[in-house]
Amino acid sequence: MTMFAILGLALVAAFLLLRRWFGPPRGVHFAPDDPQLLAAKARARDGMPDFWAALIAADPADTDFMIKFNLHHGRAGAAPESIWARAIERRDGAIHGRLANPPLDPAWNEGDAVVIDPAAIDDWCFFRNNVAIGHFITRVMIERSAPHHAAQARKALGW
Repeated sequence: MTMFAILGLALVAAFLLLRRWFGPPRGVHFAPDDPQLLAAKARARDGMPDFWAALIAADPADTDFMIKFNLHHGRAGAAPESIWARAIERRDGAIHGRLANPPLDPAWNEGDAVVIDPAAIDDWCFFRNNVAIGHFITRVMIERSAPHHAAQARKALGW
C-alpha cells in the first residue's frame, strides 16, 4: 500500500470520527416555541391523572409505564433535554424513575436513577394490551416523519 493510500484512509477515518462527534444531535428536535409541541405537552400534563390511575390500578394488561421529562429542568443555562424514564414510582412525595435511553448529557447514563420534578414532565405513555396510550409528543413526531418511518412507528406502538 502506498503512502498516499494510507494517508487517504487516515483522512477518511478522521473525517468520519469528527462527523460522528460533532454532527447533528440524535433524536427529533423542535423549536422551543413550536405550537404543536406545546399543545402536545399540555395534553400530556392534562392527562397525568389517567397515567397515575392506570399505574396505581396495576392491571396486568397495562405495562411499560414511562414519563418523558426535561433532564435539565431547573438548571440555569442548560439546554433542555427531553428524555424517557422507566420504572416509574411515586414514593416519599417524589416521582422516581430510571433513564430509559442514552442521554446526550455525558454526565448521565441510560439506567441512571432520577427524581422527576412534575413541572419537568413533557409526556407519558404505557401499553394497554400492546397498544400505546399517551405518547402525545410521539404523535407529533410521527406526523413529521417520512411515511415509511411513520408506518413503522405506528406498528410498534400498536396504532
